[in-house]
Amino acid sequence: MDRKILYMGLLLVVTFFWGVTFPINKIALQYISPAPFLALRFFFASLIMAIFLRKGRGFRSPDNIKHGLIAGILLFAGYFTQTVGLQYTSAAASGIITGANVVFLPIISIMYLKSRVSTADTIASIMALSGLIVMSLGALGSIGTLIGDALTLFCAIAYAVQIAYVSKHSKNLDSYAFTFYQIAAVTILSAVTIPVMPGTMMTLNNYVIFAIIFSAVFASVFAFYISTVGLIYVEPTTVGIIFVAEPVFAAISAVIIGHEVLSVSVIIGGVIMVMAMFLTSIDKYIQARSVRTT
Repeated sequence: MDRKILYMGLLLVVTFFWGVTFPINKIALQYISPAPFLALRFFFASLIMAIFLRKGRGFRSPDNIKHGLIAGILLFAGYFTQTVGLQYTSAAASGIITGANVVFLPIISIMYLKSRVSTADTIASIMALSGLIVMSLGALGSIGTLIGDALTLFCAIAYAVQIAYVSKHSKNLDSYAFTFYQIAAVTILSAVTIPVMPGTMMTLNNYVIFAIIFSAVFASVFAFYISTVGLIYVEPTTVGIIFVAEPVFAAISAVIIGHEVLSVSVIIGGVIMVMAMFLTSIDKYIQARSVRTT
């Protein structure tokens, strides 16, 4: 089988695992607070990665350590606000809003990477904002849901900044060591946050343990590894299109696993946001194709 086709399929599996973790983790958060959940999830993920980590020059490289830890701080900001927000908003809404990082990335790129933004990106950003407003209209009667949506929006922005940072600094670095330090940073910061978060609970029942292990193995180690290796064989523009499936999987699994009933505002707003994600990804794909054919 052609490796490009293989990794395109594996990247789609990654988006499935990412989408499914939203309802799974939301149920787990009924028994365990976000900080200890993330600390345990990323501790197991970093432990698994440490087993296969080649302790050579890449592991000791100052650049790997510095940029990996900085990227990890940004990753923690995303995961923490997403997980806290998941306590208040629906798993479907959380998945859709998180996926909007694809749309926010071009805006971040203007400020950080000094890159140009196409007309399609501008339209997609306006669509994403419109979709978010429509989704939030259904939550006007619930302050908690609005807080959850706002935290998840911050999460999407943090992810976009993290992706931009990785895009700028990860070249010529050891991808595995770089990823390990990111995950280690999330583990440490999550653990440090536990004592300062009020009302921390940590009931390690069978479901919580399953959610932690599932998230660590499939949504962290497997996902990060396939995402890194997949970019060797699959163009980033194609990867962006594949990743649009994440919020779709999140919404479907939220209904099946979490038994959520999607409101009209979530459905309409979600469709608008997914269309925005698809638009900006297709635009990048077309741009890349035109560059290759000239």
